[in-house]
Amino acid sequence: MGLMLADVIILTVVLAVRPSFAILLNANGILLLSVSELVLIFPALPLYMLITRQSLTHILPCKPLGWKNAGYILLMTVLLEPAVSLLSALTSLFYPNAAVEITSLLPAGNLPAAVFVAAVLPAIVEETCFRGAILSASNEMNVYGAVALNGILFGLMHMNMQQIPYALFLGVILSLFVIYTQSLFSSMLAHFLINAPGIVFGLLNRDNQGPPPSLDELLQSVRVLTVAALLFFGGFLIVYKRFRLYNINQNHS
Repeated sequence: MGLMLADVIILTVVLAVRPSFAILLNANGILLLSVSELVLIFPALPLYMLITRQSLTHILPCKPLGWKNAGYILLMTVLLEPAVSLLSALTSLFYPNAAVEITSLLPAGNLPAAVFVAAVLPAIVEETCFRGAILSASNEMNVYGAVALNGILFGLMHMNMQQIPYALFLGVILSLFVIYTQSLFSSMLAHFLINAPGIVFGLLNRDNQGPPPSLDELLQSVRVLTVAALLFFGGFLIVYKRFRLYNINQNHS
């Protein structure tokens, strides 16, 4: 985590020293988001491997996911969406919605590139860093301590009060996915499935957006999301229990 923060600080200094580079990044949303993601992993991960003398395969759990686990991850991610949306809606009452701001940086005319930098790249980079390196470094902790720490660090990494609550929540859930599947592909898949629909919907409907919703409309959407989140999260817990038992049996067989 310290190495990642050092990368961010170095980039900040470079942007301050070379304003032309900052202007270039701010003028190109694709480039800006790509650099913002890649700075988390380069050179932090290679340096971490050098310092700890660990190979990439030791740091990253890359067991094949399998079709059954992929199905579990897909279903659980769908069931988590209302809870994530609720947390986002609650914080959006007080802070600007970060997802909307990110979508505004992306070109509507290049949907594949937008999905890559806002959904594929974060799924690869952030999962490699957090559910890979950081989670593997927590292997001497018990499961609850490791996933709680991972969620807290993942939330704080976003450095945005609107995103911290749902990022913390997702950090815990995605850590559990990796712990039980022993595969980083599980959290990468879930991360992509959470990011991609919002990006696609936001870009396709950018020109059809009306005036900002009123406070009453926002509160009504929060009430609806609360009911949906409770119902869907109950379904998530049922599926998660089966997913957990399935992987415990698989790991012991």
